[in-house]
Amino acid sequence: MKEVDILSNLPQITQLEFPTSDIVQRTEKQAVHSTFDWDFEKGDFKLKDGAVIKLTGIEYLKVWIQKALRTVKNSLIYAGTGYGSEHHSLIGRNFHPDFSRSEYERMIREALMQNDAITQVDQFSFTQVGARLKITFNVASIFGPTEGTVTV
Repeated sequence: MKEVDILSNLPQITQLEFPTSDIVQRTEKQAVHSTFDWDFEKGDFKLKDGAVIKLTGIEYLKVWIQKALRTVKNSLIYAGTGYGSEHHSLIGRNFHPDFSRSEYERMIREALMQNDAITQVDQFSFTQVGARLKITFNVASIFGPTEGTVTV
């Protein structure tokens, strides 16, 4: 069978031609700066009138920060994405406090800087609360400043 015969047997849609000027290619990764509101106490989405609540701006960022820090980096669902934090690996380890603090800062900063809306993570402070360590820090972003907290 000739090549012309094969083409004539294909559906018309396969024979459409588009001028190259009509073809748009996206070369840059488009960032999505929105998420759905999450109730961290209940472990479920927050609802308003039966629908999930979409967050943008600084409110999006606050939820994203908590999600990223509560997610163990390279956990099964996010393997290979770089999403999440490694700071969980320090829990229960007996390192010098200065080393632990330095590593917590590095790991938290590394986890949060994955988001292109975040421009800086700094001013860490550490407070011992019983057997737990409360870590607070400032986050600068394209939406403005906010504070983050994680307890380990």
